[in-house]
Amino acid sequence: MKKEIWTAALWVAAMIGLSGCGAKANHAEENFVTPQIEELEEETDILEILPELEIEQLILEKESESPKDWREAYQVFIDDWKQIEKYGDFSYPAVYFGKEHYNFDKYFLCDVDDNGTPELFLYSTYMRLTAVFTYTDEPVFLLYDNIYGINLETDEVVIHGHWHGAGGSWENEWSAYCISGDTAERTMYIDFVDLSEYDGEIRYTVYDAKKKEYTDLQDGAEYDAFYAAHVEPCILAEDYLLYELYDENGFDHIQ
Repeated sequence: MKKEIWTAALWVAAMIGLSGCGAKANHAEENFVTPQIEELEEETDILEILPELEIEQLILEKESESPKDWREAYQVFIDDWKQIEKYGDFSYPAVYFGKEHYNFDKYFLCDVDDNGTPELFLYSTYMRLTAVFTYTDEPVFLLYDNIYGINLETDEVVIHGHWHGAGGSWENEWSAYCISGDTAERTMYIDFVDLSEYDGEIRYTVYDAKKKEYTDLQDGAEYDAFYAAHVEPCILAEDYLLYELYDENGFDHIQ
């Protein structure tokens, strides 16, 4: 934000300098403004160009363009969900489902990490995907997926299976992302594949978040322990009360 403010202030100063020469700005002069500003930006103290009051005014104008709190930030998405594309890459769902089915039409709020700022969960009835946002001094995109539930004991969003492409078993496949402030970090992945009836093997896959490694095991004890700690305590996503995008009551019902 500061860089944009300095650039704006320097542009004003450059314009003042050009008009003070008494000459009309021609095409060559217009093309010369940008390099002048870049040079001034690197070599000149902004306080030497504009009075302090003018600088403060520029800062106030810039800050007024940004959301002041999570309510104001989320309201922008509720009014026009397409605004989320400014903060995350949603190009794949648009291609995968087609533009006619790519949309988000419901939402709910939940303070997953209990830090006083609720996360916004934007849900798509057609895609069955949920996009999760939080707010710091601006909206922050965390993830989107087919969410199974929320584990408030571990501050996690839990995913069942995978919604596209090749992957694990789906039925016994689980993953979790821990939300902490403005980050969502994968903390758990487990899967179980039993191919014994096809002359194959029984394989348990477990993700070690500390080592960031996947390990295949024959024993299911670790799988069961992860399942009990991360999946079983979940509040199912379908149990959360969904609100239509035009319904602002969801802002007063943080789940």
